[in-house]
Amino acid sequence: MARYHLHLFNDIDIIDEEGRDFPDLPAAEVEAVRSARDVIADHILSGRPVCLHHRMEIADAGGTVLKVIAFQDVVRFEP
Repeated sequence: MARYHLHLFNDIDIIDEEGRDFPDLPAAEVEAVRSARDVIADHILSGRPVCLHHRMEIADAGGTVLKVIAFQDVVRFEP
């Protein structure tokens, strides 16, 4: 297991100081996508705008950003 930090850059930036253990980067990415979708859903349910340029960043224990998950990449809109 490795420790990953899931930072949220949204209306309010939240830096994950503690981090969580995941088996690998893909497992951390699954959680980051789920978290991003939760934030988007909360905005929609409360009538707030969703900025598709907001993002989650996955960083390793040393602070190196390994993956960026843009909100626009975790939802689909159809006409």
